[in-house]
Parts: sequence; C-alpha cells; structure tokens
Amino acid sequence: MLRKKTLLFFIPIVLLACLPVTAGSGLAEQTYQFELDNGLRVIMVKRPWAPVVHCHLMFDVGGIDEPPGLGGIAHMVEHMAFKGTSILGSLDPFREQKLLAQVEEVADAYFAALQSGAPQEEIDRRHTEFLRARQEAQEVVQPNILFQLMEAQGAVGYNAYTHYDHTSYVVSLPANRLEAWIRIQADVLLDAVFRFFYEEVDVIKEERRQRKEDQPDGYLFERFLAAAFQKHPYGRPLIGSMEEIANYRTQTAREFWETHYRPNRAVLVMVGDIDPERTRELVERYFGVLEPRERPPSWIPEEPEQEEERRIRVEYSAEPRLLIGWRQPAYPARDIYALNVIKALLTSGRSSRLYKRLVVEEQMALSVSGSTEFPGSRYPSLFVLYAEPRHPHTAEELETAIYEEIERLQDELVSEEELAKVHNRARASFLYTLASNTGLAEVMAFYELFYGGWENLLAYPEMIQSITAEEIREAARKYLRPERRTVAILSPSPAKKTE
Repeated sequence: MLRKKTLLFFIPIVLLACLPVTAGSGLAEQTYQFELDNGLRVIMVKRPWAPVVHCHLMFDVGGIDEPPGLGGIAHMVEHMAFKGTSILGSLDPFREQKLLAQVEEVADAYFAALQSGAPQEEIDRRHTEFLRARQEAQEVVQPNILFQLMEAQGAVGYNAYTHYDHTSYVVSLPANRLEAWIRIQADVLLDAVFRFFYEEVDVIKEERRQRKEDQPDGYLFERFLAAAFQKHPYGRPLIGSMEEIANYRTQTAREFWETHYRPNRAVLVMVGDIDPERTRELVERYFGVLEPRERPPSWIPEEPEQEEERRIRVEYSAEPRLLIGWRQPAYPARDIYALNVIKALLTSGRSSRLYKRLVVEEQMALSVSGSTEFPGSRYPSLFVLYAEPRHPHTAEELETAIYEEIERLQDELVSEEELAKVHNRARASFLYTLASNTGLAEVMAFYELFYGGWENLLAYPEMIQSITAEEIREAARKYLRPERRTVAILSPSPAKKTE
C-alpha cells in the first residue's frame, strides 16, 4: 500500500465531490478566521456536539527546504520541539545553560578529532568526555515534560510529523483545556531548548537503520524517488542519509529552526467546541509575541523534463513489489483533477479497473493502490501506482497488465456510468474524512497554505463534476506516456540490504 503520508495529497479530487453536503454553507457559517500582526493565520471551526477540540499547527516548511548536506534536519528539529523550554523541563535553568554550552565545547573537540584523523586513543578520550558532558547535562533535566503536561490536561494524539512540503504539530484535548496547549506550543516556538540533541541523533540513526533493514516499502520508495527526481529535493530521503545525520550539530539545527518555523509561515486550525472570542484572545496573547522572519531565498532547483523511461531493480529479503510513477503538474493545473479521477477509476474501490482485474478476477495481485501529487504538492510531482503480485505471478506481469489498462484509458472514453461511480465513492470518502475534527483540520490547514485558501474547498465539487471523459482520455495520453515514467521493482534476495 502507498504510505499514509500520501493521503492528504490526493484528497482534493478523490474526496471532495460531496463537499456541498457537509461543508458548503454550513462550514462557512461555522468558520471564523483572522490573522495576527506577525502573519500567523488562524482558522476556527465551531463544532459544539462534543466538548473537545483538535488543533493542527502547520508550517510551510519541510524536507525540500533543507540545504544540501543537511538532509533530514527538518525531521530532527521536529523531534527537538518536544524537548521543552528553558523553564519547562529544566530543574536548574542557569546550570543547564552552562552544561549545554559545555556539551557543545566537548562536541567540537570530539568531532574535530574524528575529522582530522587523530590517533584512536585521542578519539576515544574525546568520546568519553563527550558522553560524560551529556550525562551531566541530563542530570538537571526532567525528561518528557511536555508529554506529561499534555497528558495531565487530558490530551490525546499529541504529536508531530514532517513531510516534504510541510511540518505539522497536532493534538486533541478537552475544550476547557485548550489554553494549556496554546500556551505550551507558543512557548516552544519562542523558547525551545534543544536538550538531548546528540541522544536524539542516535535515535534517528537507529530509525535510519531500521528503514533500510526492516522496511522494504520504505527502502523501495526511497530508491524510487531518487531515480525519479535527480535534481529536485523530492528525490532525497526525508530522514536524511546516515552520513548527514552523523554530522548534525546543535547550532546548525537551531539556525534551521529559527529561520523557518515562524508565525508568518504557519496556519493554526482549531476544530471543535470552541468559543471563538475567547479562543482569539488566547491566540493573540500567546502566539502574538512571536516574531516573523522574511522567507529566505529559495535554492530549490527545477527538475528537468524526463525524456525516457527510468528503471531500477531493488533487491531485498521481502516479497516482490512494483512501483510506477509518471511525471505530473502541480496545482492549480486543471489536469491534476483529471489525473485524480483517473487514479480513482483505476484503484479506488473493489469495482475500480485495476483492483477488479488484478485482485478479484485474475488474482494476479495481493493489492493495488495509487496516489497523485506524490511525494508533495508544492512542485510538479508524480502520479503513482503500486502493486504486490500474488505468487506465482511476477511484478513484470502486473506491469504489463497495468499498461494495458492505461492504454484503454488513452483509447476509449470512460462511460457516464463509471464516472458516476467514481463521484459516489468520492462523496462517501469525503464524508468519512471530514466527519472527524482531525480530518477537517488537516485538510483546511493544507488548503490554506498551498491551495490558495481554505475556501477553495468549496469550489472543488464543481471542478470534479466538470471533468469530462474527453479530458480523462487526453490527460492519460499527455501524462501517462512511457518516456515520463519511472519504474521500480523490488525483487526477493537472500539477505537484507543495509547501508
């Protein structure tokens, strides 16, 4: 299956057909929005039927904003944002400040010895000093303080995630405890302390190893994206390479944090049993003190046009898998709507063309799924199909069958009946997604940052309904061509590949 992180990026077409039913005027009437002087956009949706609120703070910064050589640093600072502040988490703030400075001084000496090729005896001595300094700094810290505080407030799902395009901090909690999260989150943005930094580096190194050794899908997708994007940072692993992770330094991470995680690059969406006036007062009081910063110049290179098929084969101790991606445009190109309808026709539901043929009728595949705007939406990306063959069938057999169905779309017009089924499935999926405070907050935050404003949700149903059979055929002909695709096949091997 395609990874869960891709869900948000094919919501626009696949899920939005039912919007007038659930969102339309009802959503508009229950939505309150404002912008702070520092640029933070705030959206509140009043849903009073349960005394809870879901909060979603999304920044328009992610993996693609990392400078060369600092792959994964966005993921790293996401981790550090949960380590507390100079007050929250410190048993002795003044002493801790001195101890953390000492950690950095010893770290400088240790890394300098490593890089200069010093004698092993000196490296070992520096490493021992490094570990001792870190241990001393830990003695004046209360670990996991933010999680403890939020748990005491009745919060659930207190978490964060980093994507190529954005970073999100999320939580659900009782409505009468909303002030606690607002205050803590604003304090973190104002005064985060990057304690336990090198301990967290070790944690991320282990994540990196596990991804290579125990996650065949993660390994396949990483290699696939590297082949598909040879210049654009969509081709880099979100977690970074082992070499990049090993070279992380506290000051570098802090500079990235202070440069990018600013209120003028964020939207805060709160959905639930909200008192709009009181909530606005809280947001202005706590988030209003945060300072904006001008966005740095973009360094992101444009990916050249692909002129021929690219193929890779990945050996791994796992069952075979097939991954195919075609280059597609970014929002607001109208063709992305047609491509999303194509994705639904091929892979959404048991009656979709590929699922019905490969999984149900011919039983060649264990699963088949798809995504658009993968792995991101800020720049041109990929229309992706993923399948797992059922023994004794092969990935190559599935590939041939998939191309046959693509050719059908390029040669024949989709019937009105089949299009109607796609629209019905879209309604059901969208209702399910936006029924939850969590789903609605995520989608609204994403549209506010990247799709021109949350209000554009209200225009999507007409866009979906307006896509014609002729447009579907033309989009298939224009984008799903051999020279635009990258193919990755995972083949079983006796031993797992490690980095």
